Amino acid sequence: MTPLLEDILELTDRVQAAIDAGDWQHANELETERRAKLEQLVVASVDGPDLTAGLNELQQRTYRLIGLTEHHRRSVLREATTVTTGHAAAARYAERQGDV
Repeated sequence: MTPLLEDILELTDRVQAAIDAGDWQHANELETERRAKLEQLVVASVDGPDLTAGLNELQQRTYRLIGLTEHHRRSVLREATTVTTGHAAAARYAERQGDV
């Protein structure tokens, strides 16, 4: 495996760790760095069995990141819906209390 690909895999793990910690700003910064290194890898056009194995590993980790991020997105949307519903219910309750 090439050193550049090893760096990309390590950055992928760091992105996941930042997501797990809820540090979305850091995850975004790391993802920007990861994408730049991916571009370098493509430009280098290195080929061989080590690269193929490394790219397969990178693909698996990337799919995990996508799934993890999607899970967090859905969770945040559920929480936002719950908060919105709670605010609406509290407002209706307050209005009814004023009518009494």
